[in-house]
Amino acid sequence: MMKQLFTKRSCYIELNYFMKYKFTFLVFLIFSSVFAVKANLIQITVSNFQFNPATITANIGDTLEWDYVGGFHTTTSLSVPAGAASWDAPMNAAGDTFQYVLKIAGTYNYDCTIHPAQMIGTITVNGALPVVLTRFSVDASKIAGVAAITWTTASETNTDRFIVKKSTNGSSFTQVTNVRAAGNSTITHNYAVTDNNAGTSYKYIYYLIDIVDKDGRSSLSSIQKFINTSAVKKLVTQINPNPVTKGGHLMFRFNADKESEMLVQVYDNNGKLVKQDKMYATQGLNNGHFMMDNLPSGVYSVKFSLDGLKETYKIVLQ
Repeated sequence: MMKQLFTKRSCYIELNYFMKYKFTFLVFLIFSSVFAVKANLIQITVSNFQFNPATITANIGDTLEWDYVGGFHTTTSLSVPAGAASWDAPMNAAGDTFQYVLKIAGTYNYDCTIHPAQMIGTITVNGALPVVLTRFSVDASKIAGVAAITWTTASETNTDRFIVKKSTNGSSFTQVTNVRAAGNSTITHNYAVTDNNAGTSYKYIYYLIDIVDKDGRSSLSSIQKFINTSAVKKLVTQINPNPVTKGGHLMFRFNADKESEMLVQVYDNNGKLVKQDKMYATQGLNNGHFMMDNLPSGVYSVKFSLDGLKETYKIVLQ
């Protein structure tokens, strides 16, 4: 009887221990899946005198991949954080790719050595984030010209505030508002603000969150692209310089709703087509670069065509 009782008690203790261990292991797995930072592959297209995207925020462990689309270019580091490796890779043939694993936090600047004034890129790499950001999105609200910005944190450590910033060119960001953070927390927090000045001039607006801790250190979220459905329908958003110096370059920015090609055609005063080229485009705001070499001085009409949209601008070549 005592032996039987002892056996039952032993089984109960072993089962209880097993259940506690199993529960602890499950909690560990759930905790790890929520709080682990997942490494990402960030792709950058290299085409028609632009890196797209040209401004990136990333985390340690992420991999950058430059993919050739067109032209004759390089991706070459200008400055990297102390201890990080520099790079210099040609991007001039179909199938060319180059990968770089981000191992050190800081700011990385690079360019194309063949077109250093036109093709510039910046990567900001975060160290350990003070929060686990599980969601960040920007959506159109019911009010025209207003963007609804929401994000969720799974945990926060010594966090002071969130500064919401936006950009209309994808590279220069300005503050929209700031929100007080929970500080120290292991529970889910949902945040929501609006940008009441999204307006109707820009179809694509870019947002990020600057996460600031109580010691004044900051980290950047990924960049979210907002499609402003209230924006005026427009293909070319900026064109300069005008006049163009003979042998110079015409620079412009243009919108694309999908991966496509924009046709650029130059006509002289007699309506004769004198030059044309195709510009690769990804969804969002794109940078274009057209060489005005080998053309005599005069007034030209430059026609842009993409996905049914057509716009023409007068350009003076000095």
